[in-house]
Amino acid sequence: MRILRFAVFGLALALLAACGGQSVTPTTAPQQPTPTPTAPPNPAVTPEPTRLTLWLPDWMLLENPAAADALEQAIDDFSRDAGVEVEIIIKPPRGEGGLLDFLTASYPVAPGILPDVIALPYTDAEIAMEQDFLQPLDRWLDPALVEDLYPFAQNIALENEARFAIPFFADFEHLAFQLSALSEPPADWGVVLASEARYAFPAGGPEAVLTDALIVHYLSVLKDANNPRDEPGLRRLLDFYEMARTLDRVDESVVQAASAAETWPRGLQGEVQMAHTTANLWLADRDQTTFLRFGPIPTADSHPRYVARGWSFGMVTADEAREALSVQLIERLMAPEVLGAWSAAAHRLPARRSALAQWPADNYAVFASEALENATRPPPWSNDTLFTRNMHRAVLDVLSGAADAATAAANAAQSW
Repeated sequence: MRILRFAVFGLALALLAACGGQSVTPTTAPQQPTPTPTAPPNPAVTPEPTRLTLWLPDWMLLENPAAADALEQAIDDFSRDAGVEVEIIIKPPRGEGGLLDFLTASYPVAPGILPDVIALPYTDAEIAMEQDFLQPLDRWLDPALVEDLYPFAQNIALENEARFAIPFFADFEHLAFQLSALSEPPADWGVVLASEARYAFPAGGPEAVLTDALIVHYLSVLKDANNPRDEPGLRRLLDFYEMARTLDRVDESVVQAASAAETWPRGLQGEVQMAHTTANLWLADRDQTTFLRFGPIPTADSHPRYVARGWSFGMVTADEAREALSVQLIERLMAPEVLGAWSAAAHRLPARRSALAQWPADNYAVFASEALENATRPPPWSNDTLFTRNMHRAVLDVLSGAADAATAAANAAQSW
């Protein structure tokens, strides 16, 4: 697999250029006027080929050969058509030495190694925007591309109407359930409690972090989605968890599970009848889901909710000529036919409507499109450490049996 592309430069052109300016004086007969010598024309000097540097997460090229081939083919086509060499550098997606970490460390001290274009998770792109690592894209970007993004994606890394990132992959958490246990997706908590199915959703993880499952559940009990400090709402949520635990509807894995990646195997292996998964996980294991169906996460008010995550492209270079080429590269990778084929091979949803329309029509594509049309970003209060720490503690206490719903809700409200 090709990971790095390097332009090859010819020394012969430089040597030819060095010889080009010499003049030759012709031999003339005596008393004849000396003609003006004509110097041979300088050979054309070919400018150094333009090179763009693209930083990507390592999984894009190492995890899935079919997806890596689709991506590399698109980049090769762009390189040929634009006459631009693209150097790909892969890094861990997050953490020490990861994309954002390396960008943060190198930006002020080593500008020569910075990328022209970088792929970042939505949240990291917004951090990079706030740190002034990314350049606005609007000057170069085709407005039709932005209009074709799903609504939530049109607002990623947007500041004062300037756009600093363009989402290309999207993901969201949803329910997988056994058709033998439930004839249709359980829309609300009442159906969950009335069934005999066990339910696995991620409620654990770092203490100050709320999982997407908890965010969706909690949004469904709030009077005001922007005001999370709602003791009656929290009490309603905890009452559901307490009842589900009492009726043995909640799987014991929920307290430790930090993401749907930990609950999905329970559902895929048939150990529980309802389990949270994500679009990416479902698509990757689709051949094994013949006994399962999909649907939205059950909520208190029966209203489907989806929290969008995913990946976006940002532009780091501030050189005008490189900016224009960088956006051309982004637009090529996000062309409907390119992004459609690449995302399908990668088992990831595209953030662009016309790209998903390239997929074969089936029930899951319809479900995913409807979900993405209605998906939202995590609410701002999910980053409120004081609130999330206390709420999360209350949830874990009830799910583990360490406290009843009334006590846990009161303790949380006193602390937030």
